[in-house]
Amino acid sequence: MADFTITVVGTGVIGTSLGLALKQTEEPLRLVAHDKDLAIAKNAVKSGAFDKAEWNLINACEQASLIVLAIPLNGIRPTLEAIGPYLQKGAVVTDVCRSKTPVLAAAQTLLPEHVHFVGGDPIVYPLNPGHENATPDLFRQCLYCLTPAVSAHEEAVQLLVNFVNLVGGTPFFLDAEEHDGLVAATEYLPAMLSAALVQTLANQASWRETRKLAGRLFEQVSAGVEGNPDGLKDGVLSHRATILAWLDQYLTQLGELRSLIAEADETGEALAQAFDQAVVERHNWLTDARHHRLADNEALTAPVETTGFLRRLIGFGR
Repeated sequence: MADFTITVVGTGVIGTSLGLALKQTEEPLRLVAHDKDLAIAKNAVKSGAFDKAEWNLINACEQASLIVLAIPLNGIRPTLEAIGPYLQKGAVVTDVCRSKTPVLAAAQTLLPEHVHFVGGDPIVYPLNPGHENATPDLFRQCLYCLTPAVSAHEEAVQLLVNFVNLVGGTPFFLDAEEHDGLVAATEYLPAMLSAALVQTLANQASWRETRKLAGRLFEQVSAGVEGNPDGLKDGVLSHRATILAWLDQYLTQLGELRSLIAEADETGEALAQAFDQAVVERHNWLTDARHHRLADNEALTAPVETTGFLRRLIGFGR
């Protein structure tokens, strides 16, 4: 049996993809899956991502050297509260949530001193949620943000660096507050805009007919309100001040566009220039994202030799 046990709590598309990616390595790992829906965890095992599905959360985590919480933000605190007293000395816990400040605060409060926490946020774009859409290449060449707790052991941080390298990602360190400010702009602000769009149209008497004509563009722009409403609410409120600041800027920008439309002459040149700037900026971002050119070298860690590394770190904190 492999010496190093990794438990993944939550076997959706992210958790199962992590398991599939780790299975492709040469590390002697024992991979355990836990999900609140045992059938989903068992399906993830059948897909080849894990060695075992464990229905009991405590049993799944108490023997693990590394625990990955691949669950929504609103599940982090109760999960840490449940597993904290049972984790072995030197265990490392990480997550994949988009919000890092509240997760780090929960870890600092609920985990014992002998357990180390390193926050994580893989910047990936799965086609759809659900373990059936998992792929071992999901993290390949993608940025994987790491936000260690202040108290995290140096070797715990190094373990996460190597974990990210093992699944094919690029470790990218950010301060938790800085991370959350940027995520608020690119994750939760779009969700607010999607909600406003859907509510604006759905609250009109013409919605019954309008919805018949809604096509690809409406589907794309409204995608920000997919998923769990409580998860979206928790994410927005955890970034309340930042979201309010971004909304103020967005409303200002909308006002400027409205003025350009209202005051446009026959050529509409000023409006065309505004659209041109937006088109160019989006094109440049999308091109760089697809070719993995978004990384700034000074914020990255150098690739390291990973073969056998996890095994060598077993028990480092004991």
